[in-house]
Amino acid sequence: MREQATVMITVKASPEIGRTHGETVCVAGVRLDGETSEWIRLFPVQWQWFWHGSHPKYQVVEVGISKHQADQRPESYRPELDSVRVVREASTSEERRTAINALPQYTMCDLLKAKGWNRPSLGLVVPRTIRGFVVEDHGDDPAHARRMNLAAQASLLSPSAPPLELCPFAFKFQYDCIAAECNGHTQSIVDWEISEAWRRWRRTYPDDYLQRIEDKWMSLVRPTREPAFFVGNQHQAPQGFLVLGIARDVTPRTPTPTAPDVPRTPPAPNTATSEPTLFN
Repeated sequence: MREQATVMITVKASPEIGRTHGETVCVAGVRLDGETSEWIRLFPVQWQWFWHGSHPKYQVVEVGISKHQADQRPESYRPELDSVRVVREASTSEERRTAINALPQYTMCDLLKAKGWNRPSLGLVVPRTIRGFVVEDHGDDPAHARRMNLAAQASLLSPSAPPLELCPFAFKFQYDCIAAECNGHTQSIVDWEISEAWRRWRRTYPDDYLQRIEDKWMSLVRPTREPAFFVGNQHQAPQGFLVLGIARDVTPRTPTPTAPDVPRTPPAPNTATSEPTLFN
């Protein structure tokens, strides 16, 4: 059934190559037309539309959507890209803060423990400690060569769009969430912005672009920014969560349980004096 959604874009993942949809981008955001903020995932969004359109993060749009029949994750919808109308070109910092802080917060440990398609597949996770930043070179991986070959074929079909360059590096955060039993998480960052930094900076700063990327992304999660991770799982690997982006000015709250029968309502701020320190 078709419906109309008002969405604040918060996530634009790096383009991927698939045999069904070709070059696509996963876009997610906060749905604003309900009684409270909730997540929505828009897929597929074609690379050509993404390139030619001007839809930056934190823009607010209206779009026709229908439930994604091939994707059982509760937040996934098919967008009608021809129906997109820009409501606000950019949100204010207060609008962003209000919408994001109204979302439920989870611990990554709870998200990984949760089972079934009714559990959250998108979430907001506040880290307790950022342990480090990892760079893995997959340039010699045969899987990367296959993806590059598919990208070249897709680009021939859409000559008006620029050729899609697929980053050979995997960039990852190592961190602890605020679960008392957390032993640490290492998760790939698939934000479009980090692949764009690789694309541009390897030419601008050929001698130290990897170090610059690490320095930049570690600066985005310094405690003074009050960061949190936008996270999401994969349709084909639902237990595999990725870092989709970084929010700032997030007020830590008591985490929401992830059991399917628990209503997903934003919890009240935890004002107890025993609240754990979120950053070491």
